Amino acid sequence: MPGHGAAQTPVWLSDAANRTGDTAADKYTQTTYTGLPYLAGIDVTTPVSAPTGSLVLYGDQSVNADTGSGDGRHHLSDAITDALATDSNGDGNVDYGVLNAGTSSASLSDNLLPQDTNSDTPTNALNPLDRNVLAQGNVRTVLVSNGATDLLACTGDANTCAKNVENGLTALNSELSSYYTDDGQTYVNGQPVTQNANITVYLTTIPPFTAVHPGTATQESARELVNSYLSSTFPSQVIDFAAAVSTDGTATSSTVKAADLSGGNPSDAYYTDLANRYLHDTNTQAVSIAPNLIVPLATGSDTPDNEWELAADGTDQRGDNPVTAIGGATFNATGPDAVNAPAGATKFDGTTGFLESDHTAVNTLADYTVSAWVKLDSATGPATAICEGTSQHQAFYLGYDRGNQGWMFQTTTTNDASSDFPTAEGDANTAALGTWTHLLVTYSAPVDGDSSTGVMSLYQNGTLMGTATNLTPQYDSSMPLTIGGCVNSPDATTPYNAFPGSVSDIRVYPYAMTASQAGANSVIVPAGWDKGMPEDEWKLATDGTDTAALNPLTASGSATFGTDAPSGLTGSIAFDGSTGFLKSKQSAVNTLGDYTVSAWVKINQALGTTALCQGTTQHQAFYLSYDKPSSAWMFQTTTTNDPNSAFPTAEGDPGSGPVGTWTHLVAAYRAPVAGNSSTGSMALYQNGTLMGTATNLSPQYDSSMPLTIGGCVNSASATTPYLAFPGSVADVHVYPRTLSATEVSALR
Repeated sequence: MPGHGAAQTPVWLSDAANRTGDTAADKYTQTTYTGLPYLAGIDVTTPVSAPTGSLVLYGDQSVNADTGSGDGRHHLSDAITDALATDSNGDGNVDYGVLNAGTSSASLSDNLLPQDTNSDTPTNALNPLDRNVLAQGNVRTVLVSNGATDLLACTGDANTCAKNVENGLTALNSELSSYYTDDGQTYVNGQPVTQNANITVYLTTIPPFTAVHPGTATQESARELVNSYLSSTFPSQVIDFAAAVSTDGTATSSTVKAADLSGGNPSDAYYTDLANRYLHDTNTQAVSIAPNLIVPLATGSDTPDNEWELAADGTDQRGDNPVTAIGGATFNATGPDAVNAPAGATKFDGTTGFLESDHTAVNTLADYTVSAWVKLDSATGPATAICEGTSQHQAFYLGYDRGNQGWMFQTTTTNDASSDFPTAEGDANTAALGTWTHLLVTYSAPVDGDSSTGVMSLYQNGTLMGTATNLTPQYDSSMPLTIGGCVNSPDATTPYNAFPGSVSDIRVYPYAMTASQAGANSVIVPAGWDKGMPEDEWKLATDGTDTAALNPLTASGSATFGTDAPSGLTGSIAFDGSTGFLKSKQSAVNTLGDYTVSAWVKINQALGTTALCQGTTQHQAFYLSYDKPSSAWMFQTTTTNDPNSAFPTAEGDPGSGPVGTWTHLVAAYRAPVAGNSSTGSMALYQNGTLMGTATNLSPQYDSSMPLTIGGCVNSASATTPYLAFPGSVADVHVYPRTLSATEVSALR
């Protein structure tokens, strides 16, 4: 049989099964082959549920390792495989293929970069190099370590030599990045769906020249220029091979450290150091996308780089960056109990408790997205749910602003006392205590000449709450992500800005989600709110939009949106007290269950009228009204849907409802539970103060009836209200649970 003539004999052949993991030789048979059979091709297969494919290494001597030991174990591909298998953050397995497509360094003419003349950033793959790389089995990620040969062959000045290499690497990066695989796998309803996905490309800095190919002073200057260009132009793609093997550990050192050389050539230790640098930079997000990460285009690139559910423990669902509990941090706490959210969470004592990741989780110099469910129990001090530190501040904070009583996303501009703190913040009074809230923040790294970059965005329950700009973000790759408080040293044992509350389901993405991905239709944020957050919210500043995107309001009659509003709000809707009202698309409150309704109201005439209600065919399931005889606000319900109904009423003190004054009302109801005398309770709060209570053990509900504002109706098709309200209403919230007195006080 034809084959490699210099092969050892005899040749042993296994049966047709996969024997790569066998430790015994009993499935092999000795053959009479006189040469080792040619290898016709390689295919890399990985589980269909996570087809991670292969990493392809392309380059010159830094990849091919033809001066390493001739034992088949010291090419860079071998060294990376060993590093992955022994990684303390891993599970002992190599989760993706590592293929060597390096070229021989015996001749400098073997390793030149392709020359592109049609475009600086071509999208086609026409060069032999491209075809060589893309022909590899199931390629998902490409590492390019090349350019040294081009520099050594260049006889021009340093700038010219550097520019040629920079152009070649840029073009190659563009070509490879423009290629799409066809086996990115995701699952929908338990069924596999094939996606297209980009190839991830890493570029390495060029290591110092060696004694065998020493280079001139001009060529060395050009090498340093190329490395500077790569680091500044592709900061989220560069792996610093030069620093890994240089004498002083930097990309600009002109010599390779002695321990990495043998006879003037790279030794086994050289390739081990390169492999360790690869592992370090991909583990700590010195590069923004992990190797062989599936990022399906069709699902909006929604594969997280790290995910911690924080229910039973600190496991990273992606496997490489677990969090450790320190101090008063307790797993197995009650979670959000909302659509798409875990049932569990981690609860923090607000003093000593926090979680710390094994290593940094977010490269804050690049694009990123962080999302989480949070619940704050106390607002007595600064409280940060998630942060990632620098030695003086934090690269980012996601927490509570006590002054604004809203959630905020904050970053820093320097790592010293003169830092500014750009802040994307929610509206005032939007961080209700004891309420689970979904927060998602995005950052797009600054790009020179592009004013749309450097932007920070904060989304709360799928709604964009605020933006800010930071053109000088900070980053410290030695600092962990912390949850429940912040630290300025990986060795810290007590956090500051400690978070008194619970956190669940944190996700980190190495890109900035678009508004459509981050909003209410995202796979991250529930498409329909369940417990623990507003079921519906209508600002009523300019229209009847429901910020939860579920249940818009339609205006009828004389109902006018305007700028008159309580402090901190931007508008309201005014009713004429005769024909004007708003009607929701569908029922907004299941009045047989627990619920809370809040609103800002202002009445212009002391009449017996209703600001908010939700009907039955005979009465209303609830009324939030003005009682003319007592000049007070009241929360009223009904006990039957007939003329015999009683009208349980929780009411304020006589004279407590001034005319022409904005007043914040909250009506809370707890559904009756057999044997529990504290249920079936109604409570009315006015400007945060409990004004009155009542009991209704037989509440009414008609699922066909809408919520109405500005008056009441007994038919979904009605066009004129009764108990029409002569005044204005702003910022109506509906919650599918009974808010506590503490939560109510935080709503204003």
